[in-house]
This record gives sequence, C-alpha cells and structure tokens, in this order.
Amino acid sequence: MAFLLPGLTQAGEGPLLTRSEAVGQLFRLNPPLQNPSVLERGRLRFALSRTYANLWARDKRYVVDGEIVDDQAHMAAGLGAGFQIGLGFSSRRFVQADTDQTAISFHDLFRMGQDGRLQTGKHHTRFVIPDYNLQYNRDNLDRTFSEQATVDLSYAILSRERHGWDLTATLLAAYEMASFSPYASGSVDRGLILGALYQGSMLTYFANIRQLFFDQSQEVRVGTRAENRGFAVGANYPLPDDQQLIFQFMNNQPVFRDLGQLSRNSYEWQLGYRYHWEAVTLELAVIENIFWLYNSPDWGFSLGLHAPVN
Repeated sequence: MAFLLPGLTQAGEGPLLTRSEAVGQLFRLNPPLQNPSVLERGRLRFALSRTYANLWARDKRYVVDGEIVDDQAHMAAGLGAGFQIGLGFSSRRFVQADTDQTAISFHDLFRMGQDGRLQTGKHHTRFVIPDYNLQYNRDNLDRTFSEQATVDLSYAILSRERHGWDLTATLLAAYEMASFSPYASGSVDRGLILGALYQGSMLTYFANIRQLFFDQSQEVRVGTRAENRGFAVGANYPLPDDQQLIFQFMNNQPVFRDLGQLSRNSYEWQLGYRYHWEAVTLELAVIENIFWLYNSPDWGFSLGLHAPVN
C-alpha cells in the first residue's frame, strides 16, 4: 500500500505516499494517488515507501491468507511549462510479518466476526484459486510476484496561482518484470489520472479519478477485466510544528471477473500522520477496509519519505 507521488511543489500538501492494497489490485498496474502539484523546472524530488498489509478472504472459488510487503521508489523532475516527468520502481512479495494476531485482536475489540480465521493456523501464506491452478504458499515466501518499472508524465491544467485550485493530468505506463508473476513478464499496462487540490481556510481537500487499461496479451487464464476505474477523496488537517493529519478514502473497481467477492469493488480508508523536517517529509499511515471482506486488505500500515534532490 504505498508508492511515490509523481511530484510535490510543496512536499506533503496532498495524498499520502500509499496506494490500494486490495487483493484484486496486487498483480497489475496500481498507481498511487496523484499529488495535483508539479515541480518547477529543474527541480528534482525522490520518494520511498514501504507498506505491510494483512490479507484474509475466502469464498467457494478461492482462499487468500497472508501478508505482503509493498516497496516503492520514484524520482520526479520538473520540465517547465507545467510539465513533469517521473520514473518509478515497485515490488510486491509475500512475507511472514506475524500480524495475524493483531488483526484478530482488532476484530475482537470492535466485535467483528472472524470469518473462520480462528479455525485455521496463524501465519499461513495461501493465495489459491483452484479453478485456474493458481497457488502461492509458504514455499513462495519472499519471492516477488509483481515487479514493475513505471514512467509517468504530468501536466498542470490549472494552478492555484491563477485559478485558485490545482488540476493535473498524468499519463503513466508500467512494465511487469517479475518472472514469478501470475501474469507473464512483459505485460505493459497504461493509465490516466486526474488529480485536484483545493486549499480551504483550514483543511486542504484533494481528489483523484483514474482510468487504467490492462495488457491482456500476456495473461494466465484467470479472468480479468480489460479496464479498471477508481476514485479517491481526502483532506489534510494542519497541526502545530509542521505536522499534519491526513484522511483519505479509496474506491476501485475489481480486476478479477467471476471470482465471488474478489470481483466486487474495494473500499479502503487510510489515516496518516505527516511530519516536515526542513525539506524532508516523513509519513506514517494505517490502512483498513470499510466493508468487511469486499476485496479489501484486512489492515496494514505504511512508512513514507520524500525529499528534494537539489
């Protein structure tokens, strides 16, 4: 659940350094929320993030039980005339982070059901879709199942200096490199993101709309959709001493077809804390689903850092 934003005119104004960790978003292009501000000409910014997510879901067609780590790195450069270019790298893999008991305790605290989790052993790794002979298990721990190189180009359609709010369009593409991916290496996914930001008297509001197009020429037989749409909204609340609280909500269409709850929309909320230390910005975030089991991560947390290079 994390990535690096295409760029930041003022670090930390917009969304968190995170992305969707829904089960249906793990294997294809899954961009971060776009910060609707572009860098000035000649300015460079580097960003890193790491996200841990705990996954649990089951249906007649599949079982998902495990923990993943999502690493991201991104470099953005301002080109002038409202343009910005970015290069990124992301990697996702299953790990054993021993967070199952934390998830169970959280559900107990809020009197939520466990959906059979108490009847199975802890710290398993299973992603099984028998109909398509897709199976990950503990033998696959620490094997990267998605490794993507990305390129993005952003253009500032509107800016606060002239129009009172920011509106930015970003074109992006991702090349899948992981040999262990269920989608053969070599697939190229593409997308478009529109990002908006408005500075209110107290809160800063932001929103994203995205449209993705998946390369289906390299797919295994697991049925997926050729397109994927989603949106996100959020707000930042300033705190003393260069600190912020951030809340954001994501809704994304499913990637899989005909796989029960994995073929339902995902609903995720994220609550974060941001601290500015001179030109460096540090972030902590907690991730949760909204509708229990609907193709969403059980829970997760993320660490992020972004800083200027020059």
